[in-house]
Amino acid sequence: MSKLTGEHIVVLLDDSGGSPQDVSTDVESVDIPDEYDEVEMTGFSDGAHNSTAGLPSFPVELAGMFNPDANSLYQVLAGIKGVKSGHTLTVKVGQGAAPVSGDPEFEGEFWCQKMNVSTQPGQKIGVSTSLRVFGATAPAWGTVA
Repeated sequence: MSKLTGEHIVVLLDDSGGSPQDVSTDVESVDIPDEYDEVEMTGFSDGAHNSTAGLPSFPVELAGMFNPDANSLYQVLAGIKGVKSGHTLTVKVGQGAAPVSGDPEFEGEFWCQKMNVSTQPGQKIGVSTSLRVFGATAPAWGTVA
């Protein structure tokens, strides 16, 4: 899956209380790699490394602007980083306009592995995060209801 950017993406992420927060105004990019673990299957007499696809990993990356206001991307991430429970991430992708029924939607349960706040002198302050799958159900692409 390629990197998604644009004004017609809606990003909802559960806060520490489990309530979905619309953090879209702070998000500048969403990266949803559709990756699979590699399982080593090489035998002693094999002439080359041998592997197969394992489970999907979906290591989602979000990046945006630092905003200290309540229910912002930063505040939501600050409340869930390192917490050992699932938080629903929903990314709705509008097709040239706000997302409507039938447009692509990615959704799943994630935990926040890390949150970075970074800047350079004279530049904006950014916030980024790495979200990892939580639980036994893999995230999936579907459509906006």
